[in-house]
Amino acid sequence: MTSKRRSSLTGSWSGAYRYPDNGQETVFNAQIEETAGAFIGATQEPNEFLNTTDAVLYGEIDGARDGSAVTFVKFYNHGEEGARHSIRYEGSVDENLTRIEGRWIVASGWSGTFFMTRDDLGEAEAVKLEVEAPIEVRK
Repeated sequence: MTSKRRSSLTGSWSGAYRYPDNGQETVFNAQIEETAGAFIGATQEPNEFLNTTDAVLYGEIDGARDGSAVTFVKFYNHGEEGARHSIRYEGSVDENLTRIEGRWIVASGWSGTFFMTRDDLGEAEAVKLEVEAPIEVRK
C-alpha cells in the first residue's frame, strides 16, 4: 500500500513531556482537530502533581501550525483547588505530520521537552484510503 501524505494534524496522538530537573516523564493522550493551520483539542494525562482524588487531568489546547512550526497552549482547569494554569508548547512536526517534538514553557521561565506521535491516520485520511481502496469483484 502506498503511504498517503497527511494534510493536517487532525487525529489521535500520544506522547510524553519531561521535567528539566529530574527528567521525570509524564505520558499524555491528545485529540486534535486542525482547520487551515489553526487547531484545537483536548488532552488527558495521569495526575502526578495535584493533591486531589482526580486520577486523570484534562486540558484543552489551542494552537497553530505554519509549515513545520507548531505552537499551542494547554489550559488546565480543575476547579478551585486544582490546576488552573497554562503551558506554552513550541516545536516542529516532521514532513509526514506523524511526530511533533519541542519544548514546553511555563510563564515563570521553567521549561522542559516533549514529543508526540500520531496514533491513527486521521479521520480524513482514513476516509480517503477507504474510498480509494480497490474493490475486489468475485465472479
